[in-house]
Amino acid sequence: MSDSPIIREKAVKAPAVEPDEKATTGPALRKQVTDACKAIDNGPRVLKLYMEMCARCGTCAEQCPVYQGEPTELRNPARRSDLIRSVFKKHMTVSGKVFGPLVGGRDFDGDMQRFVDAFYECTGCRRCATFCPMGIDNSVITRKGRAIVDKLGWTPERLQKVIDISLETGNTDGANQAALKETARFLEEEIADDCGVEVRIPYDVAGAEIFFVPPSGDLLVNPEAVMGIAKVFHKLGISWTLSSRAFDGANYGLFTGDDKSMKEDNKLYIDEARRLKCKTLMMGECGHAHRIMKFMMEKAKWWGDLPFEITNVLQFTAGIIEDGAIRLDKSANPDAVTYHDPCNFGRSCGIVEEPRRIMMASCADFREMTPNRHLNWCCGGGGGLSAMDDIYEFRMNVSGKMKLKQIDETEAKFCAAPCSNCKRQLAQLMEYHKRNVTIGGVHDVVYRALVL
Repeated sequence: MSDSPIIREKAVKAPAVEPDEKATTGPALRKQVTDACKAIDNGPRVLKLYMEMCARCGTCAEQCPVYQGEPTELRNPARRSDLIRSVFKKHMTVSGKVFGPLVGGRDFDGDMQRFVDAFYECTGCRRCATFCPMGIDNSVITRKGRAIVDKLGWTPERLQKVIDISLETGNTDGANQAALKETARFLEEEIADDCGVEVRIPYDVAGAEIFFVPPSGDLLVNPEAVMGIAKVFHKLGISWTLSSRAFDGANYGLFTGDDKSMKEDNKLYIDEARRLKCKTLMMGECGHAHRIMKFMMEKAKWWGDLPFEITNVLQFTAGIIEDGAIRLDKSANPDAVTYHDPCNFGRSCGIVEEPRRIMMASCADFREMTPNRHLNWCCGGGGGLSAMDDIYEFRMNVSGKMKLKQIDETEAKFCAAPCSNCKRQLAQLMEYHKRNVTIGGVHDVVYRALVL
């Protein structure tokens, strides 16, 4: 795609193959991509089925935020997936071996940059899977495409740096333990100034009932959500703690297809939960972090049976509101507000009603986007795209186009987005298009409404 805005640099990380075997063009590269596509035959059955099932009906394109933002060939999810599917058909099916292009079987054309660009224009939102009559989830194929990209050393430089920083420091912002401790003290002072009450934000407390894991952005950039959560814990008298070594649930290995990095990043938090001897590991307002922890790591038992429960703070707060354990003053949030369903919460974790219960209990004028819940449009920065400033114009004018339209239609002044990636994308979207809409978290409104 000559007009693609995706970054052009290859990653600086060490390649997955020996340097003398790694090729950027020519037969060696084609063979590496072909071998990776052929390996699907021995992989998960669902991925193999996706290689054979597509009916080319166009439904996925109608439901894709990227294709709706600007309809070009490789922004059609089915066409993008064909970059892998066609190679698989050519080499791993009888019809493809015999009839080749007549049944969609083709060799990889050798254009690796086109391959990278295509799979990094997908937000991985899974909206296509919700509507596909065959049940095909193109985000699974996208992740396979990105895994191939990663194995060959072509992961976009910005995303690779985020992973490297997280593995080195324990968080995607590269902050040290002193920064966490200083931030905790600062937020305590802010709450005291606002509320006239001393609310602790503890860290490294062994034996605390709850080990709370937010995204680092909710501590260092948009802290109101953590301040709201701290007020809830204080009101209930719950023993909780952060960790100064592990305070960022974000895990970009999910986005790049790098399973090794994803698991290594995850292991730090499991080890820390064991060290702190917590009863509950509570994930913060981060959909992909909760998805990895609850639906991937725990379900697959990466680290065996766990001596603690895993839950999410949105479920926790919604539950105590329903129980009447806290009092919320709606008049503290008088302006029109709306809620953005992050793709991972809405389509991968099934957490859709809980944030709405929180918003409606805390705000005087809550307005739904249309469509919403598991049908909601992606913010445009999913799948790690929000971290890629090199594709800023693409995110503002293509992948974020449908979400901008949704927010405009609510006429809301505040949009809650419980995900740091969504917050960054939506805040930039509002600024770029000169909208007077503030972006924050769900617990931002709790912070203002909770009566101590």
